[in-house]
Amino acid sequence: MNRTLLAVAVGSLLGLAWAQDGKTLYQNNCAGCHGAQAQGIPGAFPPLAANPRMADEAYVLKVIRQGLSGPLEVAGQTYNGVMPPMAQVSEADAKAIVAYLKGLAGGSAQAEPAAPAPAPTPQPAASPAPKAGQAAVGRALFTGQKAFAKGGAPCMACHNAGDLGPMGGGSLGKDLTDLYLRLGEVGIKGTLSNIAFPVMREAYKGKPLTEAEIDALVAFFAQASKEGHYSSAVYGGRMWYAAVPIALALFGVMALIWLGRRPSLAERLRRRRA
Repeated sequence: MNRTLLAVAVGSLLGLAWAQDGKTLYQNNCAGCHGAQAQGIPGAFPPLAANPRMADEAYVLKVIRQGLSGPLEVAGQTYNGVMPPMAQVSEADAKAIVAYLKGLAGGSAQAEPAAPAPAPTPQPAASPAPKAGQAAVGRALFTGQKAFAKGGAPCMACHNAGDLGPMGGGSLGKDLTDLYLRLGEVGIKGTLSNIAFPVMREAYKGKPLTEAEIDALVAFFAQASKEGHYSSAVYGGRMWYAAVPIALALFGVMALIWLGRRPSLAERLRRRRA
């Protein structure tokens, strides 16, 4: 009997320790989008506290390992974002996060009670009222014309957003023209404050964006959302726009080299005979 009680006590202590580790891992990997208390961000990221889906361990583990895309309905509100697979989280750490979230959902794992989640109210997609020139500063940061304070790479290296001129932005990452319409101001700030996307996480490791830079980027994305997407034909036209003058310049250089070359022996002999 004593051995049984001891086993139960040890198991309970291990469960508490695992849940505590899960909380730390949650704060490091998930809180940027879903909130410090797992309350979510209305209109952008669904709440995880008091969310019955979190009691399904297999489901939550699959979402952490494989990611999830919307639409998704939670507490009567529809979310239509994208959560990337969290490759930086090991299997053991993922299970610890699952145990912590199960506790928040009312499962068997114990965790500190979360603050009551606020009633979800959709955030309007209307543009904020930024300070004068804030959107221009955000554009400069996005394109690299203005460097980030901590030395992070410009967003344009991987992404396009709105109208960035004939060459446009990168195509490695998702087009962010409609980012403000999808996430709103609060969602963008949460995403940029605690980056969870693996590639971005490595690119900005030790180089976090400042609050002022995030505010400027939010203003830029609000402006870009009004500029519309560009079709593949437009991107193809941009490539030709750049390729034609480069090709002409190369042909010009080749012509100059040809005209300035030293005549061969055969050419000199032909000229003498003529």
